[in-house]
Formats: sequence, C-alpha cells, structure tokens
Amino acid sequence: MDEVLRVIAAVCDRAAAGDLEARIPPLGESAVAAECRKAINTMLDMSDAFVREAGAASAAAAEGRFHRRILTRGLRGAYRDAAEQISASIEEMSRGADRLAAADAARIALADELEHAVLRVSEQVATAATEMGASANGLADFARAAVAEAEHGLETVTSLRTAADQILSAVDLINQVAKQTRLLALNATIEAARAGKAGLGFSVVAGEVKSLADKTSGSSGEIMGHVNKVQEVAADAIAVLEKVTDSIREMSGLTSGIAVAVDGGHGTDGLSQLAEVLRAEVSRFVNQARN
Repeated sequence: MDEVLRVIAAVCDRAAAGDLEARIPPLGESAVAAECRKAINTMLDMSDAFVREAGAASAAAAEGRFHRRILTRGLRGAYRDAAEQISASIEEMSRGADRLAAADAARIALADELEHAVLRVSEQVATAATEMGASANGLADFARAAVAEAEHGLETVTSLRTAADQILSAVDLINQVAKQTRLLALNATIEAARAGKAGLGFSVVAGEVKSLADKTSGSSGEIMGHVNKVQEVAADAIAVLEKVTDSIREMSGLTSGIAVAVDGGHGTDGLSQLAEVLRAEVSRFVNQARN
C-alpha cells in the first residue's frame, strides 16, 4: 500500500511541476486501485488537454489568427467554463483587431486625403504667388517709371515757370526802355518845336519814335498778360504734378512691399517658400501618421 501511495505522490509531484505527461501505471488487480488510477489519469488528461488548447489558442491570437478556438469537447465544469471564457476573450480581441484595422485604414485614407489636399493647395498657392509676383514686379516697375516721368514733367513745368519769370523780367526791361524812349521823344518834339522850320523833320522822327515806343509798351502789356496766364497754369500744373508724384511714389512703395511679400526678401520668406514649407511639414506629419 505504501508503494502505491509513493507512485501516486510521484506522479502528482510531476504534474505539479508542469509535467502533464506523467500517468499512473497499473496499481494492482483490485477494482479500487483500477478506479483510482483511472480517476487520476483522467484528471491529468483533462488538465493536459485544457493547457494545450489554451496555449495553442493564445499563441494563435497573439499572431492575429483569431479563428483558432479552444475545443471544448470532453471538457467539463470549470475547464469548460474557462475554455468558453478564453474563447469569448479571443472573440473580443478579434473584434478589437478589426476595429483597429479599420481605424488604421481610415487614418491612412485621411492622411492621403490631407496630403493630396495640401499638395493641391500648395501648388495653387505657388502658382498664384508666381503670377502675383510677376504682376507686382511689373506694377512696381511701371510705378517707378511713372514717378520718373512725373518728376520729369514737374521739372519741365518748373522750367517753364522759370522761363516765364525771365520773360517777365525782359518785358519789364522793355517797358522801362519804352518809357524812357517816350520821354526822349517828348523832349525831342519840344526841341523841334523851338527850332521852328529847321526842326520840322526832326519833329516827325520824334513822333515816329514815340509811336513805336507806345506800340512796344502795348505789346509788352499783352505779353505780360499771356505770361501771367502761363505762370498761373504752370503753378496749377506744378501743384497737380506734385500730388500725382506723391501718390505714385506711395503706390510704388505699396507695390514694392507686395512684391517683397510675394517673392520674399529682407530676411522673410515669400508665398512660394511658405507653400513649400507647408508642403514639407504636412508630408512629414502624414508620414508620421501613416507609420
């Protein structure tokens, strides 16, 4: 009897140590010994089958093969309950893996859409920036040319006003000469009258000189009137040209600022560079999202 118990103890120790291959050998001819042997070996068979099935199902689930289930045929009681619970957990893991795969697919699809959208927008921005830059540079060149023309016109009108002032000075000098000539003609007429018949021819000449001086004085008056009008028009033109020049200078500054903002400069990036930076940053983000 002691020998039988030692055999049973040895097999149980091996099973407790994880060796589920151990089995009870025949213990004798008695019915009790045979029944005891059968009961222990059946328990070991049940434990071995459960451990093997649970291990195989868990290994398959770890590899993503969730179709593998624990076979419950022959399992009873706590073994069957545990097997069903493990199978339910594997089923939930399968659904979670499906949801995760769907989320990954959606994430990748969203990343693709975002990349395509940003690439499209960045290309459009770059194209628009190129066109805007060309337009702004052309407008800036036009504004600079217009400023130069306006300044040239201002110089021309200023020169005209200066010439008018010089003409007025010359006309004033002519008036003074005409006035002096009339005085001389008057004195000559008086002297001719005193001379009588001898001064008669001289009196005619003095009259002609006086008439010429009067005509000269009248013509110079008309010239002064025209010159005064020219000066008034020139003054108005100068005022207008100064305003136009200031406005064009301001427009030139604005267009130059637009050109710098579009093309870049002064340590700043233009729209094309910013579009390229945006594309690079989005590509980096999308690659991280995909991975």
